[in-house]
Amino acid sequence: MMRWLTGTVLGGKYIGDIAFRGSVSICQGMMANFLYVVFRIFIGIRFASVWFITIAIYYLLLGIMRLSLILSRRNRSVKSELRSYRKTAWLLFLLNIPMGGMITLMVLTDSGYSYPGYVIYLSALYTFYTIILAIVNLVKFRKLGRPILSAAKVLNFVAALMSLLGLQTAMISQFSTEGENFRRMMNTITGSGVWFAVILTAVYMLLHSRKMKEVMSVEPLGE
Repeated sequence: MMRWLTGTVLGGKYIGDIAFRGSVSICQGMMANFLYVVFRIFIGIRFASVWFITIAIYYLLLGIMRLSLILSRRNRSVKSELRSYRKTAWLLFLLNIPMGGMITLMVLTDSGYSYPGYVIYLSALYTFYTIILAIVNLVKFRKLGRPILSAAKVLNFVAALMSLLGLQTAMISQFSTEGENFRRMMNTITGSGVWFAVILTAVYMLLHSRKMKEVMSVEPLGE
């Protein structure tokens, strides 16, 4: 399979070109986000659920942010990519609004995720895998020096953090015997940590983009 895949034009490029692989990943994430939005809106309207509608808004914003990165990829200039990187940082503050709504619902109304039987163990493995992969890719694509791809991996990291919070709600719901106060305390602590982590990530991106802009303005003089 690998020999056949590398023998094709797109397959060989996907395996050998990390930048191309990153671009494909953005498209995959965007399509998954928008499909999930349609599903959650339908379920939210069907069951009159504020929780599902809030999730839909979160994934809608996430999908729009990825779409914005895809459109920015058409202009290959570094300055354009840097503007897109900064725009993603500002949009993270906006994304924190539905994230805050989801966290509030988790704490106050016992909203969250639940998985039947052994599915919860598979979900836990997948969640930890996505977190580890997101952190590794953050470092890898930062070294690549492509602001748009770095911004995309930041979005993956944010989504992984929310998945971890969702997994916690499912684990507490299925295994905890500590009662309501314990659930509320844990969701408050983890939810606040995730919320502030996104804020700090957005601030870092803005500071880092300023540093990259200064480097770009100095380089022509050095030449």
